[in-house]
Amino acid sequence: MKFKLLINPHKNEIVEAQVHQKSIFTDNLEKFVLTNGNSNSIIGYDDKDLIILQLEDIIMITILDNKITAICINNKRYHLRKRIYQLTNELPNNFWRINKSSIVNKIYIDRFEETKTAGVNIIMKNGLSDYVSRRCFSKIRKELK
Repeated sequence: MKFKLLINPHKNEIVEAQVHQKSIFTDNLEKFVLTNGNSNSIIGYDDKDLIILQLEDIIMITILDNKITAICINNKRYHLRKRIYQLTNELPNNFWRINKSSIVNKIYIDRFEETKTAGVNIIMKNGLSDYVSRRCFSKIRKELK
């Protein structure tokens, strides 16, 4: 593999890679280039269009129709190509895992609500709700103290 860097302040910046096949490396390179190395965003897809999502705009990440979906403040839904456990490790501390299939942005939490079966649901400011597993709720409760 070769690397070539050309610096010309009078031309538009472009990153071009010639590879034999798409791989994890090319996906990571694409993400890095499109976000300018900014870790405050992730890549989402609206049908087949690639969208850069700002983390502060994401309310919840959950599984809908067997796909990882980010629900944003504009109530738009974008598909993500990462697994929940990968996102849990990559997202900043203001994102809480609430069960096996959902992560929420704690900035958008409205309240916690007890259910009839002694469980807990989380209600978001936009009206979305989801259950909180006992294991995740104990971690959240420790952080809230």
